[in-house]
Amino acid sequence: MSTLTLSRPSSSSLRRNAPWLVVVAVLGVSLGIAAALSHTAAVAVAMLPAVAVLFLRPRWLPAVLVASAFSEAMLTGSLTVSRIVGPLALMIIVLALAGSARLRLPRRSVLISVALYCLWALASALWTVNPESGFSLGGTGYALASLGLSLIYMAATTMFVQTEGDLRRLAWVVWVMSTAAGLLSVGQFVAGHSRALGLSGDPNFFAAVQVVALPIDALLVSEIQRGRTRLLVLAGLGVTVGSIITSLSRGGILALAAVFVLLTIQPASTFFRTRARKRAFIACAVLGAIALTVASFSALSARASTAFTTADGGSGRRDLWLAALNGWQHHPLIGMGFGAFIGQSNQLLLQTPGVDFTGYALRSTGQYVHNAYLESLTELGVVGLVLFVLMLGTMIWSFLATARQAERAQARFTGSFSRALLLSAVGFAFTSMFLSTETQRMLWILLGLSVALPRVLAGAQQPAPEAPPANTIGPPLLRWENPATRRT
Repeated sequence: MSTLTLSRPSSSSLRRNAPWLVVVAVLGVSLGIAAALSHTAAVAVAMLPAVAVLFLRPRWLPAVLVASAFSEAMLTGSLTVSRIVGPLALMIIVLALAGSARLRLPRRSVLISVALYCLWALASALWTVNPESGFSLGGTGYALASLGLSLIYMAATTMFVQTEGDLRRLAWVVWVMSTAAGLLSVGQFVAGHSRALGLSGDPNFFAAVQVVALPIDALLVSEIQRGRTRLLVLAGLGVTVGSIITSLSRGGILALAAVFVLLTIQPASTFFRTRARKRAFIACAVLGAIALTVASFSALSARASTAFTTADGGSGRRDLWLAALNGWQHHPLIGMGFGAFIGQSNQLLLQTPGVDFTGYALRSTGQYVHNAYLESLTELGVVGLVLFVLMLGTMIWSFLATARQAERAQARFTGSFSRALLLSAVGFAFTSMFLSTETQRMLWILLGLSVALPRVLAGAQQPAPEAPPANTIGPPLLRWENPATRRT
């Protein structure tokens, strides 16, 4: 019988771990000084321990990136979370590449489509209609910088998701973040916000991310063995579904309906394990949707009835779509330049026949197209639209191919996770009809997973290697000892 014993640190142990004690003391003093100077500096210093852990455990980086995709609206001074996590991830990637063997990628179709799309977007800087915009909001430089950050998210996910254990960690992080953001959104709605937006800063993007989380949450329900834990996960899933309702995002609610239908037709044996768990998922999702629909019925019905008649959403989107088509007609093949529409939107709206200004006011900063496919068409031309659709198509095909291959190999969890991500990708592609999502971080995490999953499957089919020796970094005060082998 094994027992957990607490060993008393010896003097040699204290000497060996003295540098760690010094580091902790220095961090504490630095945090106090930074807090006195500025909020941004305090946050930066507070993140240092987490940064150190990520450099020691780079396999945890994808989980951090997923968490940041749910909390994009969180600011440290003037910086969003992704602008802090992105450069950090790049440093970890460079260090990992310098000290690792060749990265094995069994399926590369997604990488090829991503490379073609990104090269075309970069090439558009040669003919953009906003060459003077630099890195300001709405310029080609700003859009390319955002695309670069998204590529870092994809690269880190591709590199560091290697085993089924990494997939399980991601599933739990998705559930925690979607549940936490859902609870926050419900609180926002109850507190009187007209539309809940979670941690995403925009109700429509919040709904899109929650739609992506829904199939992964459903998969997690099927994996839980303990009854109480499964009930907790089911409750979180109900909160996620209800939070999409409180966002009052029409595109998000339509995508929710589409993903829910796709989930209900999944075979119980391959996705939910049993019919009872499938029924529990459906019941919890329906109850969550009904509860929050009843609570937000008046506001939801008002937005539904004004879908294309007022400036609050519907007519503004319609007018922007007309302006985008007008801009595309001037640059049909190559487009006006990646990220250039927002800087030209007001001028195009004024020049486009059929735009109704009786209930719509121009924004001083301009607006996005609010349709990723139409925005790709007007900014990158027919070529860019084809490449964007090709990128989404190869991602969805890769998830489907991996799921079928895993089911043939009887790698049940990897197959189910691939099917969950397939539904997440379909849901995201649906919300992209109402949002400009070309550089949205969650999309690029999904792209990275579509590249990584075939490698995970290949590893799951091979014999497990011997466990490496235990890590001895830090003070080893807690040890497992077997009384039968204990020295006396």
